[in-house]
Amino acid sequence: MVTNENKSLYRIIYDFLREKIESQEYQMNEQLPTEAELAEQFQVSRITSRRALAELERHGYIYRKRGSGSYVKAPIKPDPLKRSVQDGLQRLVSMILPFEDASGMVDYIRGASNLLNSQGYYLSIHQSGGDSANERSLIRTLRDQGIPGIIFYPINDTNNYDVLHALYLEEYPIVTIDKNFESIPIGSVVSDNFAGGYMAASKLIELGHRRIGFVSSVSIESTSSVRNRYFGYCRALKDNQIQVDNRIVILNAIEQARNNKTEWLKSLFELFHQYDVTAIQAENDLVAIDLLKYAADAGVRVPQDISIVGFDNHELTKHLEIPLSTIEQDFYGIGQKAAQMVVDLLEARKPLPENITFPVRWIERESTAPVK
Repeated sequence: MVTNENKSLYRIIYDFLREKIESQEYQMNEQLPTEAELAEQFQVSRITSRRALAELERHGYIYRKRGSGSYVKAPIKPDPLKRSVQDGLQRLVSMILPFEDASGMVDYIRGASNLLNSQGYYLSIHQSGGDSANERSLIRTLRDQGIPGIIFYPINDTNNYDVLHALYLEEYPIVTIDKNFESIPIGSVVSDNFAGGYMAASKLIELGHRRIGFVSSVSIESTSSVRNRYFGYCRALKDNQIQVDNRIVILNAIEQARNNKTEWLKSLFELFHQYDVTAIQAENDLVAIDLLKYAADAGVRVPQDISIVGFDNHELTKHLEIPLSTIEQDFYGIGQKAAQMVVDLLEARKPLPENITFPVRWIERESTAPVK
C-alpha cells in the first residue's frame, strides 16, 4: 500500500485534489487553490505544487487559464483499473539508450535498476536504434504515457533541443548520461572525458611518443563526450610542447569508412606511416579494436610498430589477442547517480538540476609500449 510516508510530495497533492474532483467536492469549472496556496497548505515548494497541477491537467482532470488559475473539467468517474495502472506508472522510471548491447550499457542499466529498486521504483528500458527521430518519439511518448521520469543517453547533443527545452520548462525530471546539453539546464551525469583524453595522451608521451594520431568515429561538433576527449588530447600535447598536427587527427571515421572499411583502414595506416605516427589514441574501444584487427591482418606489429589506446574499458578489451590499454569509465556509478537524481527530482528533494562528472582511470595493457 502506498502511504503519504513513501509518496512523492507532488503525488500527495495530486491525489488529494484528484479525490476531491472525482467525488465532485470540487464542481465542474470550479477554481482550484493556486500554486502558492497549495505550497503553503502542504508545506512544499511552488515547484512541487506546480508539478501536481500539471499532472492533473495532463490526465484530464483540470484545465488552466493563463493569468487566472486552474479549473475543474467535466466530472471524471473513478476507474479502479486505470487508477491502478497510473499508480504503477508513478513508480516507473524509463531509460532511453541508443543500443542496449553497446559499450557500458549493461552497467548503466544495472546501476540505475539497483538504485531504483532500493527506493521502491522500477526501471524500463527503451532503445532508439541510434536514430534521432526515434529518440524524439520515445521522449514524447513516455512523457505523454505518464512515465514520471527519464534517464536519457542521447546519440549526440545537437538534436531534439526543442523537446528537451519543453521538458525543462515543464520541470519534468529528465537526466542525461554520457553527454550533456550545455545550453539547456537539465541534469547530467558524465565521465570526465577531458581528463581521460589528457590521461591517455600523457601516458603515451611518458612512453616517449611524440607523433600521436587521434581517431574518432564521429565529429567532435556533434558529441560533447568525444569533443572533450579530443580537447584533453590537445591539451596534453600542448603541455608537453608538442604541436597538434591536424593531418593525423581523423574525425567522423564512420562516415569516411562507410563504403569500404578495409580500404579506409588501409589508407589510414598508410597516412600514419607517412607522417611517422608511433601511437594512436582512439575515441573509444570499438574504434581501437578495429585498428588492432587491421594491424594484425596487415602485419603491423602492436605495440612494437605502433601503440594503440582506447577509451571505455569495454569487457572485450582484456580478452583480445593483444589486450588493449584504455581509459575506464564507471558506467555502473553513472547509472546509479542518474537514477538517484531522477528520484530526487521526483520527490522534490533537490529541485535544481545537477551536472555531475565522474572520474576515469587509466588501464595499462599490452597494446602500448615505449617508442623505439
